[in-house]
Amino acid sequence: MDDAVQVLYVERDLEFARKTAEQLEQVNSQLEVTTVLGSRPAFQALSNDEYDCIVSEYRLPNSTGLELFDQIRRNYPNLPFILFTEHGSESIAGDAVTAGISDYLQKAEADDDYELLADSISNAVTANETVIEATQERRRLEQVLKTVPSCVVQLNRDGQFVFANDRAETVLGLKQAELEERAYNDPEWDIKDLDGNPIPDDELPFARVLYEGEQVRDQHTIRWPDGKKRVLAVNGAPVMNEGSVESVVCSLTDITDRHRRERRLEKLHEATHELYDAKTKQEVAQITSDTADAILDFELNGVHFYDEQAGGLKPVAVSDRTQRVTDELVTFDHGIAWEAFQSGEIRQYDDIHTADNIYNPESEFRSGLYLPLGEYGILLANSTQRGDFDDSDVSLGQLLAENAKSALDRVERERRLALLQERTSALMQTTTADKTVDLTVGAAAEILGTNLSGFIQEDEREEVLRPLSTTDALAAEFSTYEGFEYGADGDPISTFLWDVYDSGTPEYVGDASDHPALPSDISVRSALLYPLESYGLLVFAAKTPDAFDRTDKRFGWILASTLETALERVDRERLLRDQTQKLTRQNQQLEEFAQTVTHDLRNPLQVLRGTLDGVRKTTDVNHLDRGYRALDRMETLIDDVLMLAQEGQLIDDTEMVSLASLADDCWDVLETADAELMINDDMEFEADSGRVRQLLENLFANAVTHAGTDVTVTVGTLTNGFFVSDDGPGIDPVERDQIFTDGYTSTRSGTGFGLSIVKQIADAHDWDATIAESPSGGAQIEFTSVSVASSQMGN
Repeated sequence: MDDAVQVLYVERDLEFARKTAEQLEQVNSQLEVTTVLGSRPAFQALSNDEYDCIVSEYRLPNSTGLELFDQIRRNYPNLPFILFTEHGSESIAGDAVTAGISDYLQKAEADDDYELLADSISNAVTANETVIEATQERRRLEQVLKTVPSCVVQLNRDGQFVFANDRAETVLGLKQAELEERAYNDPEWDIKDLDGNPIPDDELPFARVLYEGEQVRDQHTIRWPDGKKRVLAVNGAPVMNEGSVESVVCSLTDITDRHRRERRLEKLHEATHELYDAKTKQEVAQITSDTADAILDFELNGVHFYDEQAGGLKPVAVSDRTQRVTDELVTFDHGIAWEAFQSGEIRQYDDIHTADNIYNPESEFRSGLYLPLGEYGILLANSTQRGDFDDSDVSLGQLLAENAKSALDRVERERRLALLQERTSALMQTTTADKTVDLTVGAAAEILGTNLSGFIQEDEREEVLRPLSTTDALAAEFSTYEGFEYGADGDPISTFLWDVYDSGTPEYVGDASDHPALPSDISVRSALLYPLESYGLLVFAAKTPDAFDRTDKRFGWILASTLETALERVDRERLLRDQTQKLTRQNQQLEEFAQTVTHDLRNPLQVLRGTLDGVRKTTDVNHLDRGYRALDRMETLIDDVLMLAQEGQLIDDTEMVSLASLADDCWDVLETADAELMINDDMEFEADSGRVRQLLENLFANAVTHAGTDVTVTVGTLTNGFFVSDDGPGIDPVERDQIFTDGYTSTRSGTGFGLSIVKQIADAHDWDATIAESPSGGAQIEFTSVSVASSQMGN
């Protein structure tokens, strides 16, 4: 009590009133006393000023102090009133206490009576201020509770409702008057925990707050009068008075929808585990449909996958109710579902009949929810009621669709990975480069999902990248190209491909129309290009931009790396095979040489032995001439055998040689008498020039020997090789199969190795050597499978 206390003192004796006022103000300087005589002046004073306390004599003019108190209480119910009387009695004191006055004191002459009165005034005023503040605080609280958005109720210690704000009816389903007829534990509430178990009375929030005196938070269900169950979040707190719980205030929030959503989310989370355990797309679709039905309450639902052959969204899994009410499951190639799939955007309709693009205008369905599943298809839900899907349905449906798409991505990734492993294993078993490349190009459609793939091979001699293996679709896109030439002016595609190949670095084209090195009107929009050093360029393409994701790039790189490794293996195995064949052939030749040498040298040796025997017996010099001829014969045989052995060895170094130039050189070094050489045309081919020189010299010498000194020898080209012919008597067809055999000869002076050496040189080059008849009837030796320069083939 910091401010001055205004006291109205009502008396019948003016002098005593003045004295009392002076004494009170002396005893307590905060007291300011106004004196009036009688009841009427008292009311007049109250109407003019505000007072904190009234002190009154019992006997007043025309009334008593108790009568004055009764009149004042009607208008000022909280104003403290002290009866200070000279004529007191037990009866008056009893009436005063019964009436509810603040205090009752009797007058005396002693000064401490004024101190006692001053203390009584101070105590009464202080007590009244406390009551006023509490009342105001309670009123303010009630006003606040009336305006808060949550439901707030107050229960007394007996558990009866004594207050409820306006939200109570919305949350509890009862009006305030109806609430006052119920207790906190009324059986009609049917209060249960969230698992459906009844809650004992002493465990209810009200009882716990009352007994523990502390705030309590809990959740439970109640039953409304109409039978509906609601889930409430309860926040109870005690209202204390002098250390004890006077009442309990509870804030109640209806969380039925939130609880339902949380439960659906929990079940949706459990269903997600099933999705991630699915092994096939069909299994994912079925789990998605079942989940939409059982958890999201989408009783009319279906999962449709895009089917390229059908050209639309084909049903793969539908709910039981959809199966029952639908006569025929359709494949959507237009309409709302098709447009939602193509756009990748969720579509929600309170009434699908308001849409312009409804698939079936006669449909009984009303509400519609269309949830795309990426490139795979769509999850759609319908209802026969309008506006049956709320925001919660949309968000949970979207979550289910996203989880289903993730599961489909995983299944597809695992399928592609298994296929990639299978195809890469197959690549390690191929035997030729063509088969290896064909297998890789074919795998692209299965693994990367593109029918635009191919491998273009480097032609080092021509500096051209030529298609070795391509899909029909890619070949059609570039049908005007036989090859992509290096440095081709005005051809940005060839330039781009060579730049990528020369860089040795994989290239990803997201949108070719925006690529600075490519023409803007190119039909192929995105591509993956993998250069394989010394082999060529592996290309995967698509007609849509950004068609390849990170997984595609990784799988493409694995295919390219495996192809390069497989091609290297094929090369090694081919080289090893060739070397093995040649070594086997050489071993056979050595055996044949040994047999030939044994056979062919035996006769000259026998002649030499006979000659020496003749000289010993007759001393005839003619026998020595015959011996020398035998020695010459043996030397020739030895030279030819050595040459044959050398020409059958493996070839390591090759170069481009000119047929005409080499033929001229060979002819010039031979003794050809009157023979003539004619060169029809020239060609360049890859070979060991030294061995080809030996081949031509042997053929020329053989022609002069067998066709006569005036023979005409002709050298010319074939589509994939060359020939050497003469105009001599030719070779009997019966003998042609033996002509290349070691030691075969039609003359006594021949060794039989000349054409055998020719055959060995051809075999060392992997050429095919055959014998035919020349146009003039002579012999014609033809060599095919020659590595002819591309520009001269067919000349």
